[in-house]
Amino acid sequence: MLDCKEAYELICKAIDREVKFNELETIFSQNKTDKKNNNEKTKKVKQEDNYIEVKRFAANFYKAPIVNYKGYVKGAIQEDKNRYSEVISSTLLSKNLLQSWKELAPVRPNHFDTAHTPSEKVEMEKLQGTNRKEEILAKLLFYQREVAGLGYIFDYQTPLKETQDDSYGKIDLLGYNTDDKCYSVIELKYRPSGSDETLLRCILEAYTYYKLLDLNQIKSDVGHGGIKNLKELPKYKHTDKAELVILFDEKSCKADDGGAETNLMLRIVPKKVNEANYPSNTVESQQHKECKELIDSSKRKALRTLCEEILAQEPNLKQIRFVVLRADTDSKVPYPTNIKGWSRKLDRLYRAETLLTIPSKR
Repeated sequence: MLDCKEAYELICKAIDREVKFNELETIFSQNKTDKKNNNEKTKKVKQEDNYIEVKRFAANFYKAPIVNYKGYVKGAIQEDKNRYSEVISSTLLSKNLLQSWKELAPVRPNHFDTAHTPSEKVEMEKLQGTNRKEEILAKLLFYQREVAGLGYIFDYQTPLKETQDDSYGKIDLLGYNTDDKCYSVIELKYRPSGSDETLLRCILEAYTYYKLLDLNQIKSDVGHGGIKNLKELPKYKHTDKAELVILFDEKSCKADDGGAETNLMLRIVPKKVNEANYPSNTVESQQHKECKELIDSSKRKALRTLCEEILAQEPNLKQIRFVVLRADTDSKVPYPTNIKGWSRKLDRLYRAETLLTIPSKR
């Protein structure tokens, strides 16, 4: 297996791009444990050192700028196979780099020590008082609990790192798919002006987080508020099966384009907490654009194959779902009573629509 530097340089070469100065160390930063391991080479064999490098590549590659490149490789004919994401997907497969993810394993002893609970009291004004709009949306989905077309949400911002020095992020949302009887590792993408992250990044990020999550902790953590409620679901039964869900907005609309009915969040400017806010232009999200192409069997073939190979090497992954989140303006569901200041005029209930499911062939 190639080490971290060799693997990254190989992919950069495939897309005709030079590795920029200090880029490797910035993207593939090591935690203290890995640095200590690398400094004890006299006590380790070469194979063990390479194992650390392989893990480092898999755990951090989704953060590389090249994973978010749009358009076509420089100098190539503008055909679908020459898109950056297609070439990177093909290279991950042809050079057996996807197998690096098999080396990842959970490190955190307790994912649920954050004590997130759907019954906690929160003020809408304070909830909106952050620039991290994606995190606000994740919390609103958590407080709604059951989202039609998506599943039952029992945690948000689930931590994965063991120490502060780990580079791992947090899972946006954890849910339970009552129809397919599996847990959902949900990667949420949202920006009021339209998210521009590629599906390749979304897929690799969700897969990385799945590998760093210990599903058995869901069963054992009886003190977690969301899990307690999960156990009360009529159709719920703990399982070792899971799915990856890429959850995204279709588009952010200006007022004249129907933003009042369709926009996922209207109360998005902290200084104007009691007023609706709309973008100046209607912008379709990058994920929705690419998902429409992924549905077309003649496009995004390498990206689809990448999804199929992820499923093939993970016996407990049932499927990868691409889901668009929508404002549920017609819902009769009661608004979350634990959110003080929640308004039907300014705040949303949500539903979801699955645009594409790629199932495991197992």
